[in-house]
Amino acid sequence: IRDSPLALKLGQKNLHVMELLDAANTSTYGHPVPTPVRIFPKKGKAILVSGHDLLDLHELLVQTQGTDIQVYTHGEMLPAHGYPKLHKVPHLAGNYGGAWQDQQSDSARFPGAIVMTSNCMIRPRPGYQHRIFTNGPVGFSGVSHLPDHDFSPVIRTALAEPGFPLTEPERTVTVGFGHGAVLGVADTV
Repeated sequence: IRDSPLALKLGQKNLHVMELLDAANTSTYGHPVPTPVRIFPKKGKAILVSGHDLLDLHELLVQTQGTDIQVYTHGEMLPAHGYPKLHKVPHLAGNYGGAWQDQQSDSARFPGAIVMTSNCMIRPRPGYQHRIFTNGPVGFSGVSHLPDHDFSPVIRTALAEPGFPLTEPERTVTVGFGHGAVLGVADTV
């Protein structure tokens, strides 16, 4: 089956869709560049965003501007920090937790609101289900779904939760090694 013309055609369609997604993201948020990302939290109120939707992250950053809420990425959203238009936002504070499969334990420890923007959602546990929200194509029974990029319920929840009690020592990982950054130094490497 792997050599079938249908499988090859499907692969070509997949490549084309990825090219379209890349063009949409880079034309909107800039080409990813190597960027250090804080992995320990800062003191204050907080929102955690997981998934793949950069527009959701951008809209949340716009709506939380001036609120003193720190926004953290989780799992698949970590690469968002490499996009210049996103990483220049001061309250995009860093990344919290690990990969998507760690979301139950990471969400249980996170002291703020949580937004899931796409697939890869695991059944929320009762201890944090009241502060998790879905947006876009993802949803889960008993979890509030946000209409039309309105993050006001998330902001209210983040302000009502305790947030992080202190700023932990700074440690970083580096992201932003997209094709533009890598191909730009390929002759040197």
